[in-house]
Amino acid sequence: MILLEFAAQGIRGVAPAGGRATLRPGYNVVAADGAALRRLLEALFYPDPRDADALPRPSGTASGGSLRAGLTLVGNDKITYRLVRDFQGAAQLHRFEAEKRSFALVASDLREIAAFLQQTAGVPPAPRLGVLLALSAAELPSRQSGGVGGSAPSLAPARAGLTAEQAAKKIAQLRAELSKAKIADKIQAQADENQHRAFKVDELLKGGAQAREGLAKAEAARAELEPLATVAASLGDVNARLASFEKATARRDEALARVAAERAAMDEAEAAGPPRPFWHDPTFWASVGGALALVIAALLLPSQGESWARTLRSFLAVLAGIAPGWGGWVAFRWVGSLEDWERRSRRRRIVDDWEKKVEVQYARDAAEVQAAMKAAGVQKLAELREALGRLADADAVVAEWRRRVEEWEATPEAAGARAEKARLEQERTALDAKLTSLMGGFMRDARSIEMEIQRLEAEAAAPAPAVRAPARPEPPRATGEPLRGLLERAAAELGSTPSGIGRQLTAKASQALSGLSFQRLSAIQVDDRAGVHAVSGGRPTPALTLPPADRDLVYLALKLALLEHALQTTKGVAVVEDAFGGLSDGARRFAARVLKQLARGGQLLHATTDAAFKEAADHHA
Repeated sequence: MILLEFAAQGIRGVAPAGGRATLRPGYNVVAADGAALRRLLEALFYPDPRDADALPRPSGTASGGSLRAGLTLVGNDKITYRLVRDFQGAAQLHRFEAEKRSFALVASDLREIAAFLQQTAGVPPAPRLGVLLALSAAELPSRQSGGVGGSAPSLAPARAGLTAEQAAKKIAQLRAELSKAKIADKIQAQADENQHRAFKVDELLKGGAQAREGLAKAEAARAELEPLATVAASLGDVNARLASFEKATARRDEALARVAAERAAMDEAEAAGPPRPFWHDPTFWASVGGALALVIAALLLPSQGESWARTLRSFLAVLAGIAPGWGGWVAFRWVGSLEDWERRSRRRRIVDDWEKKVEVQYARDAAEVQAAMKAAGVQKLAELREALGRLADADAVVAEWRRRVEEWEATPEAAGARAEKARLEQERTALDAKLTSLMGGFMRDARSIEMEIQRLEAEAAAPAPAVRAPARPEPPRATGEPLRGLLERAAAELGSTPSGIGRQLTAKASQALSGLSFQRLSAIQVDDRAGVHAVSGGRPTPALTLPPADRDLVYLALKLALLEHALQTTKGVAVVEDAFGGLSDGARRFAARVLKQLARGGQLLHATTDAAFKEAADHHA
């Protein structure tokens, strides 16, 4: 599931420009109150008739004022949905119909909408969202009241009063520690300033980086067409070779058309069969029989007598001589037809030989182009032309990006920015070395040391208190220890054990803790009973004994690792409130990079106005 936009009207703390905020996959920074944004999303994900009473309203707004919100998302089924809700009235969930290019109503009942969003669109169940896909400042151990994870400034038992000599010795040690802490604060401030300048230099170099990224993408696309480039190289002059292929194809097609016409004519003539012999022709025998009949008739007439008889006999004799001529003409015509039949057979052989010659010549003329088409995986000349056109376009794109990179590299600003980046990197390395040599391991901030000095000085100046009976300890609160509670809740959602989940998260959590504490706390360990330990100076320390600020860092590291695991698993949406306000500028910038990295697995909404996070965001609304 990916959110595309949300809109709000009449809800305090959520006021996007124009009433609507657009979102994208990846890391989104939203300028809104974190608690209000999360409450709004929960009211849209899990609609309930009582949501209007829980949503914050601007001061001075009547309870009956307009209170509306909307949400557009792409579900796990790759379909776009739009939810519009009036918290004093109706709600409608629509689905985008691609065929009609319009939205169609899916449900208007709140229960049906909630069920559809979870079952079809991919909205996670409310407990999973709270445990795995959300982070708020109220979760931090220092913000939770009561129990071990309460807001008490220290977990150590009340100490017995120190003597004046012990107090003076302790104060001297604290002052020495305070001196180092102030130096460390100055170095840390320099490191933060270095990082800030490095960010500006990176912004300046971003134009060149974009050009190099574009060149890399263009070269990668061109590399995919390398087989086609080999084909083009084998053809030499591509345009001339393709034009010659087209002419050869036209000549072949014309010759084959003539061959087909010749064969059709011969087939039509041969369909009647060979000529019938003349002795099978009745007209031939009729002429022969007629001649014999005339001869017999002439012989039967008397040779002496009337003149008419002699004349008729002479006439019959002439007719008897003429009658065989018809039979001869029939025989002569049969001989001519027989010769035509034999010539037709020879013509068919000639046509067959001609067709073979045409095909052989075409194969010789088109061999290179046909081999190129086969190598390119195309069947038609038009497809080969299109493929070669894509190759030419890819070459042009690569040349254009290379020109931009060269122009950028040649600018004085780019040269100066590269030199400045190298100098800042050397400065950062030197500052890190100074911090490491000065601090060694754990070092508290100057303000907490000053407060402890003031407390010791006040205790030394005040009279010793009267001894009182020890107070009865209060029963533990129901909240429990926050770090163990986080692992237990995550294990319940993921179907595992707290210790198993803890060990699964330790690698990523250790990286996050090391960056947030600037290597002061180098790793996180989880034992078989789900006890959380922070490694400082190579030695594991129970997280329960750490100062509240460090317990918060351990909690943030675990929660960031849990967010990354959940986003990579579900490809869904995570919501983060402004839980990093108490960190230094360098730690917040590191947290911003971590949030951007883990958001690659899905979509992360971070409600904050901190510039450190806006600079790292993929998109901000």
